[in-house]
Amino acid sequence: MYKEEKLDVLIVKSFTGSISTEENDELDSWVHESPEKLRHYQELKNLWQVTHPAFSPETIDVAKAERKFMEQITEKKFIHSNLFVWWQRVAAILIIPTVILAAYLMYNLSFRSNTTEIAYQEITSPSGMRSKVDLPDGSTVWLNSGSKLKYPVVFATNQRNVYLSGEGFFKVHSDKTHPFIVSTAKMDVRATGTQFNVEAYSSDSITAVTLIEGKVDVHIGTSVHEKLNPNQRIVLNSNSNIYNMIETDAKHWGVWKDGILSFRDEPLDDVFKHLGRTFNVDIKVKDPAVARQLYRATFEDESLEEILRLLKMSAPLKYKRIERTRQSDNNFNKEQIEVYSSN
Repeated sequence: MYKEEKLDVLIVKSFTGSISTEENDELDSWVHESPEKLRHYQELKNLWQVTHPAFSPETIDVAKAERKFMEQITEKKFIHSNLFVWWQRVAAILIIPTVILAAYLMYNLSFRSNTTEIAYQEITSPSGMRSKVDLPDGSTVWLNSGSKLKYPVVFATNQRNVYLSGEGFFKVHSDKTHPFIVSTAKMDVRATGTQFNVEAYSSDSITAVTLIEGKVDVHIGTSVHEKLNPNQRIVLNSNSNIYNMIETDAKHWGVWKDGILSFRDEPLDDVFKHLGRTFNVDIKVKDPAVARQLYRATFEDESLEEILRLLKMSAPLKYKRIERTRQSDNNFNKEQIEVYSSN
């Protein structure tokens, strides 16, 4: 058996809990040999998560599950080499398959007559990638790089509750009798059928909701309740605990899901933060004057190198790349870029 095929078997065994200590050490060593192998592991983990919802262990046929997953990754291997370069260039979209019907049937067989326990699915969009998730009610969510979405396998109550960390674009299936609620660490967004964008990265001091169409209610804590209309945006600064309502071109805030980076008079510090997430690099602005400078541009399908070159031509800045090094845990540190004033 070829080494890569053997290691894919070990990955599957790690997901099913049937891996031995020796095999787990071998897998851990391989995964941390390079960022590319770690990315490959993350891709297979996401595939496993969406095709194997979180049901009771007694209902899982491990041998059948392994055979099913190996068939999927065998097909994935056939297309991986051609897709990998494209993914690297445009921070590729990971399209997550719909598993609504299977989830519904399994839920009814396993839980309906015996328990009221709710089974949850959690999807993570790896750094440098975007993901698309189809929810059980027909709603669709796009997750930006490094974002997580937790949702019930079946919406079994009078509300459709999901939990977001990161950034997500929501296209909510209309159902006025079952409100759709997005919960973040700082805000809750309540809708019945609409489109909106939510920014809620735990590493950021800003949490924001931008409404594209329809109407939503935004709750901040227990005392603040605001209604948003299309082309309105609410922004909460968690450092000051102050929020603002502003008028905006809402379409600008959702184009990231289509691979477009659009900046409208935003500080370069925020621009580089978005670029860092999109391309999975750590960009640090060393000059406060550069960080505060406002920038306006739209990028579509450009590589990070091309975007940096254009920024250098249109703003008074220069940059340098820091060589990646292997850490004590055998992981490579994230690529780093430092930005300075050219004046």
